[in-house]
Amino acid sequence: MSAVTLVTGATGFIGGYVVRHLVADGVPTRVLVRRPELLPSEVRGQVEVVQGDVRDRAALVAAVRGADTVLHLAACARAWSRDPTEFATVNVQAVEDLLEAAAGSGVERLVHVSTILTLPPSRPAPVRGFAARPTPYEATKRAGERLVEAYALSGRHAVIVHPARVYGPGPCNDANALTRVIDLYLRGRFRVRLQDGDVLGSYVHAADVADGIRRAAHAGRPGAHYVLGGENFSFRAFLDLVGELSGTRQRVVALPRRAALAAGYLGLLWGRLGGATPITPGWIRVFLEDRPGDIASARRDLGYEPRSARVGVAETIAWLRGERRWQLAA
Repeated sequence: MSAVTLVTGATGFIGGYVVRHLVADGVPTRVLVRRPELLPSEVRGQVEVVQGDVRDRAALVAAVRGADTVLHLAACARAWSRDPTEFATVNVQAVEDLLEAAAGSGVERLVHVSTILTLPPSRPAPVRGFAARPTPYEATKRAGERLVEAYALSGRHAVIVHPARVYGPGPCNDANALTRVIDLYLRGRFRVRLQDGDVLGSYVHAADVADGIRRAAHAGRPGAHYVLGGENFSFRAFLDLVGELSGTRQRVVALPRRAALAAGYLGLLWGRLGGATPITPGWIRVFLEDRPGDIASARRDLGYEPRSARVGVAETIAWLRGERRWQLAA
């Protein structure tokens, strides 16, 4: 068995950090990607590339063959999809196919990257009806976790990690929404937030999540779940920290819950009519839930120690105010 580490989702926000860590440490790395040209230029020639989609069983088998460690980050994490099968095919069926390929190839260590949203909130959101139902993302990520849990119970090594609210230098897109919020705030264009009752969330730098994923592969207990979070803040306190560290104070209006839910239903309707859907009622409910992250087990078992929010946010602000080139924050 070689010492190759396979990374799926390598062109994603967190995946990019994982691949950089591996390459910097001299770990033989293989990536399964649909579009190799999206790999960061500084690592493109230093990794073995298998071109393909996680929904392609043959591509998964080829990518897994000969790897001793699999870090599975690929997922459908969008707010909504016009294709009702997309979440299940990526977040459930592809996981099942990957686990089958891993078992057949004798993979020694596997880390499944899920989300903190599959864990129960400390306090549920005060919503009812359609908004209270799990989003397709939450439901399918939970189903994928059950497959990984069964794989671990069969005697194989598999660990599940749950990243919290991730930020850090990187493209300001849907996968890096918090950094986009910081960017908009600095430019005076983030004017409205949800009136969420100051529920808590766990804020963590992407580089620390990447480090936690690698640690889970080597030190995680088979079948264990680990939260990869950081400090717990309300979103209002997070924005206050951005303002303090940047020296830029912006007025942000709190949108009442009812109005936000109405906007979510309108967004869903607009999506069904063919438009873009950035938010849905289910995702409004997500942001109304109290979700502090408990990283005690990750600290104990993995030696996971995320940087402070002050350090991480300051790094991100400095990057946004600089040349905006992609770089790995140490």
